[in-house]
Amino acid sequence: MEDSDIIKRDHQRNKSEIVKLVKEMFSQEKWGDEEYKKKLQELVVKDEKLVQDVIKKIKLEKGLE
Repeated sequence: MEDSDIIKRDHQRNKSEIVKLVKEMFSQEKWGDEEYKKKLQELVVKDEKLVQDVIKKIKLEKGLE
């Protein structure tokens, strides 16, 4: 498995975790709860980094960087 495929897979997993957390927040009526906000923010920051890594790896594999 290529590095970009691994990073893409990690990105998909992280997106699933974000969706799972948001569903949990709504089901428990804790939207806006500080603990959930912190967890969600951590996942969003992680996702942004993963997206940057995916773009970088694809560019490297295609010789664009």
